[in-house]
Amino acid sequence: MTEACPAAALVQGRPVIARPTPALSVILIKLGTGVKAYRNACPHMGIELDWDPRRLLSHSGKYLQCTGHGALFDPATGLCVKGPCAGESLAAVPVRTEDGMVVLEALETAAK
Repeated sequence: MTEACPAAALVQGRPVIARPTPALSVILIKLGTGVKAYRNACPHMGIELDWDPRRLLSHSGKYLQCTGHGALFDPATGLCVKGPCAGESLAAVPVRTEDGMVVLEALETAAK
């Protein structure tokens, strides 16, 4: 179990990048009453999605976007809906909120 960030730092539908270890970057996004977490790595080439953090969301605000290739991902499922990795998914990281903190449940899985 590793703390990623305070739950209060998450705003509905706005992704936050957490770096719980030097080797791991995770995208956190509050959707409804829950939080989704994905390894910050595009399935196309493994690059981090947030080369330009200002463009991590698509223009419509509906999708997570790889700023390296323009691939679009459904924030609720991690599925790539458009781009060179269409049909592939971001790697989900089990997450929960505990004592006001967003906690990654399986850090070993996320780092792979």
